[in-house]
Amino acid sequence: MTAINFLRSLAGISKQINCKPKIHSYEMNYDEYWENKRGNNLGHINSWQKYRGDWILSKIKNNSTVLDLGCGDGGVLSYIKESKNIDAIGADVSEICLDFMRSKNITTIHFDLNECSSISHLPDVDHILLLEVLEHIPNPEQFLLKVLGKAKKSVFVSFPNSGFISYRLRLLFGRFPVQWTVHPGEHLRFWTYKDLLWWLRELELLDSCDIHVYEGVPFFNKLWKSLFGAAFILEIRV
Repeated sequence: MTAINFLRSLAGISKQINCKPKIHSYEMNYDEYWENKRGNNLGHINSWQKYRGDWILSKIKNNSTVLDLGCGDGGVLSYIKESKNIDAIGADVSEICLDFMRSKNITTIHFDLNECSSISHLPDVDHILLLEVLEHIPNPEQFLLKVLGKAKKSVFVSFPNSGFISYRLRLLFGRFPVQWTVHPGEHLRFWTYKDLLWWLRELELLDSCDIHVYEGVPFFNKLWKSLFGAAFILEIRV
């Protein structure tokens, strides 16, 4: 742990506690979402996405088939493909993102996360990525269980820790946690670390999971995951 990283994390917590976000749209439109989020920087990954990509790379082998559901601009998928020889497929509802990925020679599928029945039409692959996806849909349990049936080896899932210290303090000071970019309705479901363990146990998936807590406050996120870890990533083996 370095003093700079520690101070940077404290500054981030302060910003999350005090932020007063602007509503950029009055309806959910994912083309508009990506235009506001990335603009001309489609495909660029931040440090959180790179961390997720590196963690996934440590778990998969060369020549694997990897399907990224709700892939957005495909930044993480592209990063994995550049680092390891994989057959990459990106699936999303945003035509802006799909066009961008096709320009990068990535196979694409038009896929709406809200249409759970469409999962049966997806190809069977070695690994499926659900990165920052499940919190956006109303029935993540049904969605996840159906997706597991399309994976030969594992499914990778990530989402924010709603029990992170900044969100707890924001509630303490009378404001709801902010985990959205364009519209307040982007996130429909929320997990804390304890809720995650309970949730996986209820779905009978806990014993087949490798759970990792990352980002947040350096060093302390290892000692007290539920409070100082900012996000979760897990591999569910099938």
